[in-house]
Amino acid sequence: MTARRGLCATLVLALSLGAGPGCGGRKEAKSAEEMKARIAALEQELPVLQQKLGNLLETDPRLRGMPETGVRVGVPTDLTRIMIERLVTGFVDSVTLRLTNLKVNKKGDVKKVVTIGHYELAVVIAEVVGRLKTGKPKVTFGGNRIALSLPVTVASGTGNANINFKWDGKNVSGMVCGDMEVNEDVEGSVKPDSYEVAGALELTATARQILAAPKFPVVKVNLKVEPSAESWADVQKILDDKGGVCGYVVDKVDIRGVIEGLVGKGFNVRLPTEKIKPMAIPVGIAPTLKVRDETVKIGVKVGHLVITEQMIWLGADVKLEEAGEAAGAKPAAAKPAGPAKPKPTAPKASPKPETPAP
Repeated sequence: MTARRGLCATLVLALSLGAGPGCGGRKEAKSAEEMKARIAALEQELPVLQQKLGNLLETDPRLRGMPETGVRVGVPTDLTRIMIERLVTGFVDSVTLRLTNLKVNKKGDVKKVVTIGHYELAVVIAEVVGRLKTGKPKVTFGGNRIALSLPVTVASGTGNANINFKWDGKNVSGMVCGDMEVNEDVEGSVKPDSYEVAGALELTATARQILAAPKFPVVKVNLKVEPSAESWADVQKILDDKGGVCGYVVDKVDIRGVIEGLVGKGFNVRLPTEKIKPMAIPVGIAPTLKVRDETVKIGVKVGHLVITEQMIWLGADVKLEEAGEAAGAKPAAAKPAGPAKPKPTAPKASPKPETPAP
């Protein structure tokens, strides 16, 4: 409404011959005297409209902070907030984080007065999958920017891995226990965790639309895998079957504790926030205006974007283009080709007379 009033106020004198439908629906003047009377009436009406606009600016909080341009188009922040929430939450809720072929290792010696053996523990995580869920985003307007804060939760996930434990017995333990190897596939789940993702929206504008592009820093989500109780039971059953010095080795190495220490720190995976597409706010200023049955071209020069707590303002200056600019210069018509005229031929030089020899 503000942009329409501003445009009408700007163009009303120039288009009083028939611009009526957009600015009040006045009929065409029948004579020059009537036209002059209407122009005089409009000139008297303009200060009244300006006073009404000034009153609105003072009393309506939505109109505060508008750009100082000829035309201003405002978008309520409530509408923009809904669009942003749907854009961001729809993207994050569709993201599945996946890691494959992760390897962690640990090795060392076990001593009982003397070194009784060497062990190597290798955990190969074939795949970890984490599914995300978002809470309600917090969108803040003001200060000529849009701030965005988004709670992200690792809601669920699964993982599977292979545990390989090798023992190389030395000295006495080598004779009693010998070498030992435990190989077992295990399954687990991803521990729930929460993160706060903060960023902003960068706005750019054309005469046709306002474009909001999300800008987030690098966000890493940590996926922690916890083997299932059934998998631990299978591994523990194999370890419990070992006795003697081998049992001592198993207890000393604490295979379960080592594995939990290796995978307990989790694995970082980056959240692909760069895949959130820019959002177009479909608001702008049409470059043409219908006057009676004629289309008048309007020159639109986009000014400033202003973001207040209640409105996003697009400011622009407009002017009527000249007739030649509106219609566009017509290319010169090509002249029809006539019969080809013969090209003039240069006269041939006469041969010089020979000089007789003396």
